[in-house]
Amino acid sequence: MFNPRAVAIVGVSKGRDWGGTHYLETFREYNYSGPVYPVNPKYDGEEIHGYKVYGSIASLPDDPPIDLGIVAVPAKVTPQIIEELGQKGVLFAHIFSSGFSELGEEGKQLEKQLIEKAKKNHIRILGPNCMGIYNPKSRIGFTHRLPLKSGPVAFVSQSGGNAHRHAFTGVVKGYFFSKIISLGNQIDIDLVDFLNYFRSDPDTKVITMYVENIKRGGNEFVKLLKETTKEKPVIIWKGGKLEAGHSAVRSHTGGLAGNIKLWKSMARQTGVILVNNFKELADMIQTCLLFKIPDNLGTAIITGGGGPAVELTDECEAYGLKVPRITEIAQKKINEFIPQVNSNLSNPLEFGANGGHQNMVKVMKILDEEPHISSIMITNNPEWYYSSKLNMDDVVKSLANTISPNSNKNLFSIYNSSRARKETIDIIDEFYLKTREHGIIIYDSAMAAAKSIYHLWTYGNYLKNHGYKDNTK
Repeated sequence: MFNPRAVAIVGVSKGRDWGGTHYLETFREYNYSGPVYPVNPKYDGEEIHGYKVYGSIASLPDDPPIDLGIVAVPAKVTPQIIEELGQKGVLFAHIFSSGFSELGEEGKQLEKQLIEKAKKNHIRILGPNCMGIYNPKSRIGFTHRLPLKSGPVAFVSQSGGNAHRHAFTGVVKGYFFSKIISLGNQIDIDLVDFLNYFRSDPDTKVITMYVENIKRGGNEFVKLLKETTKEKPVIIWKGGKLEAGHSAVRSHTGGLAGNIKLWKSMARQTGVILVNNFKELADMIQTCLLFKIPDNLGTAIITGGGGPAVELTDECEAYGLKVPRITEIAQKKINEFIPQVNSNLSNPLEFGANGGHQNMVKVMKILDEEPHISSIMITNNPEWYYSSKLNMDDVVKSLANTISPNSNKNLFSIYNSSRARKETIDIIDEFYLKTREHGIIIYDSAMAAAKSIYHLWTYGNYLKNHGYKDNTK
């Protein structure tokens, strides 16, 4: 399915970029290396976007074998199409079409027919009601302009919209995907199948999911999660947590959402990292990819003002991190170049007018020697660096080099900028990309940072308590 030798697209048309035609265009755009066969009896023998159209599935070439069929026809026609694809020897069918169990009883009956046809003709179904597959290595995608650069993150989503959004968000955040799957209604291939696949996929280091409901038995899912999390992190964004969300899930995929208390209990039992929304998912992915599992929750905060120091401390402690006093020895070392006047040198470290980039770097090197501190939080204003005519590359390198390669500490930054002007946005984006290249994450808030780091620490504790090695190194 992920590496098809040939692809059939059933349901293409002229004059519109939608449905099967949309997929046809993406195969052309990504320069997919295998044959692509559009199917529509209305255009038999004609060309659409440079591809010859076939009038029937039976008339498609046999060599190379067609491993994947993409189905974009009205729902009522899909059972017959599945039968024809199976008779042709196609192994997998991705059904883009909607109009099944998410719409009621008539749709449920159609799904039963699909399952019967699939079993009879030995073909597996992805969907229906889904965007399908994005595999940059095989040059397969479900929309235009997706990057062809592969990365270590797999994303399995019960929402096509979230699959689409995440593919582009990853580019902005600086991480890339091994594969993205939009699941849809999961009448055949389901979440459990893909979890099992990605568990052993050598291209995947972090498994992420957007889940609305589990179609297969929960016990099997939990057992597989336990086996998977000891080998690589699994991050799940659970959709439909409250009553209104339950209703949205029923109308979206025709499934039941499940009690959030059960999901939280499952996460504790399995080592799964459970997040609340899309932003937390993206933050957590960066954290798993770039950070070491912290030894403790001790966090040092470096900032230039009293108000921000209070805010950052409150948010860190509210979401699980600790902000302990640094040792007297460390305070004395800092006091050698930063006076106590207009400053707080205990933690949070607030320097006021005594700050500046060079002093901050010196302080961070001292904090790197504090055993009860595992995380160092700094506030950065890229505009200030720019207006002070500091070289952005030099600034970022000096920050990254403050932490010893043998240290188990994580350094991260919180945005301290308004993004009010276009020049500001450009400066921030440049700073963001440069920091990530050097292993420094920029979080939008202390809350976002605290949640992510606390989750990573909890995952590390789970591994340690069960005798598993740290798989993030």
